[in-house]
Amino acid sequence: MSDVIMEISIPLDEDGFLEMECDFCKSRFMLKKDVYESEENLSFFCPICGLPNHTNTFFCPEVLEKAQQKVINYMYDEMDRVLGKTIRNINKSGFIKMSMNKPHKEPEVELYVPVDNYETVHKTCCEVDVKVRTIDKEIGIYCPICGGSAL
Repeated sequence: MSDVIMEISIPLDEDGFLEMECDFCKSRFMLKKDVYESEENLSFFCPICGLPNHTNTFFCPEVLEKAQQKVINYMYDEMDRVLGKTIRNINKSGFIKMSMNKPHKEPEVELYVPVDNYETVHKTCCEVDVKVRTIDKEIGIYCPICGGSAL
């Protein structure tokens, strides 16, 4: 059995920021694409609640639904390919006749466009920009890289 690699293009805002969501507090924020993709960052701190988690847990639910949809559609294609071949071979024998209803693939929905209701905050401790909601900016945010103080 071989590995299958699927890619999903996650939309960025006009400044190159990627929208993310904390798995714990469900707050949304944005990080630069290159900060997210950096090999140095194995985990991030949520800028809102300050709790750390692995980088791959900060995807928005819409992105996860899109990934699940792609995997299900791939599975349906593989089932049709493998089982269809087997059924044709069985039907050639003449002893048994089989048929299969092809599963209905889900139409792939386009991902959202990130809304522009965030404000940019520069955290000097790690020289990183974070986009957060105005209320979060006023309260104070944590650094997503080192977890530094919210104030």
